Amino acid sequence: MALDGIRMPDGCYADGTWELNVHVTDLNRDVTLRVTGEVHIGGVMLKLVEKLDVKKDWSDHALWWEKKRTWLLKTHWTLDKYGIQADAKLQFTPQHKLLRLQLPNMKYVKVKVNFSDRVFKAVSDICKTFSEYPLLLGPSDASRCDKQPAAVTLT
Repeated sequence: MALDGIRMPDGCYADGTWELNVHVTDLNRDVTLRVTGEVHIGGVMLKLVEKLDVKKDWSDHALWWEKKRTWLLKTHWTLDKYGIQADAKLQFTPQHKLLRLQLPNMKYVKVKVNFSDRVFKAVSDICKTFSEYPLLLGPSDASRCDKQPAAVTLT
């Protein structure tokens, strides 16, 4: 294309593309992709993984938009539909991470949590985990599990 690579004063390219910055948390690396607003989120992730050229299972990763504090989970939505523009800073990060949780008996346990879930769903899943493994709580704490929420702290 004749206009390919010609940069306009506004930072966009003459062919309608613009640069999107994505930080890959696992590699602690920033990657710049040339995209248009019509590219869908799945396409962005595909371009990103191809550009990284790292052989790894990326299936648990998703895009996190820090400014809007939201996960971009609808992979068929376009950048335009999400309202993402060239100034957006996205993170490509795992959805499941370890959470350090303080129990009512003051003990700490690490629980794998899906950070892309809504808070209520994540807390519900944690409670289900403890109901399946009541020995983690101890005999006196098992009865208090339904009445008193545990304090959550990040490591």
